[in-house]
Amino acid sequence: MPAAPRLQPSGLQARFGRRKPQSPPLAVPLPVLPQPLPPQQAWPELPLVQGQPGFNDLNSEHWAWPVLNDLTQRNLVAGFPDGTFRPADPMTRAEFATQIAQLFNLPLERSPLGQAPPYTDMAPGHWAYGNIQQAVQMGFVSGYPDGTFLPDQPISRIHVIVALANGLLLKSSRSATTALKPYQDNSQVPPWALESLVAATEAGLVVNHPDRRQLAPARLASRAEVAVMLHRALVYVGTLQEVPLPDRAGQSE
Repeated sequence: MPAAPRLQPSGLQARFGRRKPQSPPLAVPLPVLPQPLPPQQAWPELPLVQGQPGFNDLNSEHWAWPVLNDLTQRNLVAGFPDGTFRPADPMTRAEFATQIAQLFNLPLERSPLGQAPPYTDMAPGHWAYGNIQQAVQMGFVSGYPDGTFLPDQPISRIHVIVALANGLLLKSSRSATTALKPYQDNSQVPPWALESLVAATEAGLVVNHPDRRQLAPARLASRAEVAVMLHRALVYVGTLQEVPLPDRAGQSE
């Protein structure tokens, strides 16, 4: 009885199922370290959004209106149930952490603390508990040495600036003496915040309203100020395009 003919492989099996014994070994190139992209090239640019923010206490005369307009049209910030944004009100630490958690999607456990520790003044049922945990793990904020977080405490401008510098891993390239010389109140900056402030200033995150010559580090940060600095942080990482502010905004040099 004649032997059955051998079937020839076809398709993917024909291309990859047989090895060629005479093929030379593959040459493995040397590893190439990836080069970081400039911040503005890290993400695709989103177009500017035109429109009016839907808050009954804001109009085009407000110094931060162009930025708040861009954020609200993208649903990146929200107001209160009565239709207000309350731009001049101070922002609390819980509100700031919530904004950070909603706007940034960075790897967790970037904080030197690793996982967010439990805070004695916060229970898992707190409305901002999850957001605070996430903001801590991304390296933006932390609690106090006594084990508290003080979620309802208003946050100061310098704490907002330091938080953004820490979370974005900003590094300063100049000395504080040189970089902060234009500011009349530079002596009011606490020593622990100098390096972060210089780095944030160099990255264009700091906005000084109404006087660009005043840092006002200890002043409570208003909701409008925080929104503008968060927008600038999103511009820095390349998520949004820069929105120019009017001269009266007093943005830093």
